Amino acid sequence: MSRKFLFLAVFSILGLSAFSQMSADRIYFGVKGGMGLSWAKYSELKNRDPKMLFGGVGGVFAEFEFGENRLFSIRPEVDWLSRGTKISDSDLDYKLKAKYVDVRLPLIFNFGDYQSVRPYVYVAPVVGFVRGGDISLTEHGMDYKVDVSEANMANTYFAGAVGAGVKIPIHLNGGKRLQFALEANYQYGFTDTYSDMEKSGEAIAVNRFWYDIRGNRKLQGLEITASLSVPLSIFKRTPKKKVVEPVYVPEPVVVEEKPVVEEKPCYTLEEIMELLGKGESITGKTICAIDIINFEFDKSTIKKESYPYLDKIVRLMKNTPIHVVVRGHTDNVGDADYNMELSKKRAEAVYNYLLKAGVEPSHLSYEYYGMTRPISTNDTPEGRLMNRRVEFEITE
Repeated sequence: MSRKFLFLAVFSILGLSAFSQMSADRIYFGVKGGMGLSWAKYSELKNRDPKMLFGGVGGVFAEFEFGENRLFSIRPEVDWLSRGTKISDSDLDYKLKAKYVDVRLPLIFNFGDYQSVRPYVYVAPVVGFVRGGDISLTEHGMDYKVDVSEANMANTYFAGAVGAGVKIPIHLNGGKRLQFALEANYQYGFTDTYSDMEKSGEAIAVNRFWYDIRGNRKLQGLEITASLSVPLSIFKRTPKKKVVEPVYVPEPVVVEEKPVVEEKPCYTLEEIMELLGKGESITGKTICAIDIINFEFDKSTIKKESYPYLDKIVRLMKNTPIHVVVRGHTDNVGDADYNMELSKKRAEAVYNYLLKAGVEPSHLSYEYYGMTRPISTNDTPEGRLMNRRVEFEITE
């Protein structure tokens, strides 16, 4: 039993380590269930034909996704199932059915886009612990049945598993995504499940000369399961908006009315160049590059068609003594934490491009805001396009 708790502790540490370094939308918790077939491979068994046993399987797991497009994941899991085999012929009826709790760690490679249906394959180490079951034997008209714990059957099982499956995303409002999966796997046992008591016949409690077990017995199995998992981000509460009580402010006495010039929130690069041509100040103004600076899908890699525009920004900065703050923004599709990180990476990518093109580091900095500063509605594709932008704020 101490080994069981040791392996569970190791898996818990692995899970907590991954949890501390990942955003909540890359961590999933789920349940699985299905059916399994198990049988045994005997090293020395003559004139016998081992048969398969059917059984159910169920489990719980956590999955941690890694990589920019989530190509890799690990899935610590605990499963409950039965393993065994039976031998039936004219003079012998033997049946082993042991109940196990498994600790597994599938290492998964996913194919395709994580927002769509995607197949996957994996390999996994398996450690199984016997938690019950029995061994029954009918031979020459005599019946014997004993609990596997009394039979002192080997209580630890080591195996390897290979599997394949397909993940089907279920999209919810707000960008949350459940995950349904269908999977099949094959397990190959590495260790002998015989014990000394079973080999000697002591487990049957009768000294019989024909009870003579030799060699080893290694269990194998096939499983077909379905699972449903939810992201950790689904449990995060949306922060409540702070209600600000209205405060009465007396109206100021207007001595002289002056025309108020409304400052535009965004300028194009061409408008900035026109203002320079007129000799007007551009300090405090912001250039919005909407649908001009583009990145590869869900990445911070700048597409080559954006280079000419960035080169114009470089020429502007080299020919004028201005300081520019690069600001990254996203729309509201997806998790807030993930969008914040994506806006940081994209702003940093533009910042690095300008530095490499010869802009002085003292005249350049960058900031990022994720989806917190929209300039249009996120309810339409056109509005989301406006919000998915890179800005250049001009300061002194």
